Amino acid sequence: MKSLLWIIILFAVAVGLSIASTLFNGNVYFVVGDTLARLDLMLFVPALILFVVLLYIVVQLMGGLFNIPARLSRFGSARKSRKAGSNLNAAGLAYFEGKYQKAEQEAAKVLKNKEAGESRALALMIAAHAADHMNDEALCARYLDEISALPQANQLSRYLLLAEGALNRRDYPEASSNLAAAAKINPRLTRLLRLQLRYAFDHGDAAEVLDKTDELQKQKAVNPHEAGEYRDWAYRRLLASATDADSLKAALKRIPEEQKSGALCAAIAEKYEKLGLYASAASWVEKHYPQNRQAELLPPFAQSVAYLDDKEQRKAIDAAEGWLQNSPQDADLLVYLGQLAYSKQLWGKARGYLEAGIAARDSVQARLALAKVFDETGEKEKAEEQRKQALSATQNTMPVLAKQP
Repeated sequence: MKSLLWIIILFAVAVGLSIASTLFNGNVYFVVGDTLARLDLMLFVPALILFVVLLYIVVQLMGGLFNIPARLSRFGSARKSRKAGSNLNAAGLAYFEGKYQKAEQEAAKVLKNKEAGESRALALMIAAHAADHMNDEALCARYLDEISALPQANQLSRYLLLAEGALNRRDYPEASSNLAAAAKINPRLTRLLRLQLRYAFDHGDAAEVLDKTDELQKQKAVNPHEAGEYRDWAYRRLLASATDADSLKAALKRIPEEQKSGALCAAIAEKYEKLGLYASAASWVEKHYPQNRQAELLPPFAQSVAYLDDKEQRKAIDAAEGWLQNSPQDADLLVYLGQLAYSKQLWGKARGYLEAGIAARDSVQARLALAKVFDETGEKEKAEEQRKQALSATQNTMPVLAKQP
């Protein structure tokens, strides 16, 4: 376009000079040394125009000749740049197809290409992750060292890869430092949250597991089943780590009511009993057993009631008898009521409950408890008979247990 413009200008000038030459006749004189040369103006003007055109053509040709190396260089650079893009694309496809060796090789080609430009950073990351999947620690370390020379904004992938490798080796100090460095760049990254969740799980940090699970679920990066498993583990861990009434109270605040009255109900009662909080254990069972009828609540209830004063024991037994009215054939409840009556030396009640429990479902526990009642009432033969039947029941179950893998 520029050349065309110049040609138009030259022709316009030529036309103007031609018109002017018809109006102004004359001669053009040249002095060359001692020689005076004369040239008709009508001839001089076309000659001058022709000379300018020829000079322009010569200059363009010379410029083109001198510019050939630069053009060849630009062509070569463009070709190498396209090749780098093609290799990077091949590396990415190979990586996501699980062909890690090919991915590393294609990424290495990009890194060797001097015209890779900004593609180099992505190629380094692909190569490092591919080497990690190949378990080539030396190669992975070399690529990570090269990534460390990139700007800080490009270090996130390196920190995550180093943290994951440290977790696999159980090198927790190294994992912690790299996770902290990654969090400074992008604290809400899904992969970072998963690694932080894994770190917290390995350390038994229930509170952190709950926090990271909540964040992942907000991002829809974890399915409900997996989130439920992590939460269940964390809730049980909170209970297990409680060492006194205050820490147990704090743990219960983090557990939803649905879990406290459901899957963790018996575990909470057992924790109260283990911490010596017997009144709290009994109250917990009295509150929840009528609702869920979990048989696992009865052992900590019976064991805790034994440590209460007479008034509280009487209250607990009355509550248990009230439960029995709604389910008179509850074998577990009958047996534990028998044991509670035995602890209060109510031999008649104890015998009645235990015999009813055996009638509902025979068990070694019930027969041994009934034998103790007969011992207290002086009925030695009946006590011995109960022990024999308990022993016989135990021997009958042993072959069944032996057959189980």
